[in-house]
Amino acid sequence: MVPGFFVRKTFSFFSIAIQVLCMFFLGICIFLRVITKPADSFAVLLDIIAGGAFALLAIFMAHSLVRAVKAEAETEINRIRMQETAAMIDMLRAQRHDFLNHLQVIYGLIQIGRTEVIKEYINQVNQEVRESSRLITSLIQRPEIAGLIMRKMAEAEAAGIKFTVNLKTDLALLGVPPLDFSRILGNLLDNAINAVNTVPLEERIIKLEMAEDHDCYEIRVTNYRPLIPEPHMESVFEKGFTTKEDRGEGLGLFIVKTLVEKHRGKVRLRCSIESGTTFELRFPKAVMREVV
Repeated sequence: MVPGFFVRKTFSFFSIAIQVLCMFFLGICIFLRVITKPADSFAVLLDIIAGGAFALLAIFMAHSLVRAVKAEAETEINRIRMQETAAMIDMLRAQRHDFLNHLQVIYGLIQIGRTEVIKEYINQVNQEVRESSRLITSLIQRPEIAGLIMRKMAEAEAAGIKFTVNLKTDLALLGVPPLDFSRILGNLLDNAINAVNTVPLEERIIKLEMAEDHDCYEIRVTNYRPLIPEPHMESVFEKGFTTKEDRGEGLGLFIVKTLVEKHRGKVRLRCSIESGTTFELRFPKAVMREVV
């Protein structure tokens, strides 16, 4: 999805840019007039002052345009972080409500003396709570990512999809801005969820893995089924390519590849009967990028 602020502000930025160019070319025209059509010294002086003033004004407006673009980008990033944080809080509230329901179930089991069922039930609840807590703790420095993952986990659960997350990094040195990384990961997870919705329930499995080595972060999104046909392996990242018959614009994976390469990352598709379909991303750590 294209961020809203790009749509809202495109025309205002375009207008300012046109004004800057007009100022700049007007200044150049005045200087050319001075050079090609000499006049009395006073007129020449006025032309030089006017040309210089227009040039300075153009530089000032260009600087203001750059600052405005940066401010809008920062505002959008903060807005996304607030949305994801709010979504995470809502999910925690929902978990609290579920926890109260779990207590009622356990109390009911105690009353009827089903101790063997109670132990199994508590183990299942404990595993569910630990998974959410580990996710939040692991990505405490990137709440927008944690919020995104939790939302996608909820979507997957509602669709009967087994969604597992394996985090071995906190992404603390990830150099990709939150806005771009949310679009990358969101598109990959949406692609996986849409894909597994076409297969039987027992094959609806998605796995998200995040790890790191000395130089890079590695993110893998795997859906066990369906497999991507061999002839399509080279085309999935092309703009407009889609296997959906009457829906989809074929932009999701194209956006992923574009944004990954924008931040000096690499994306690779692997597909096998044993492991399923895996999209693998690698990003250099921010520290390494500064050294280079």
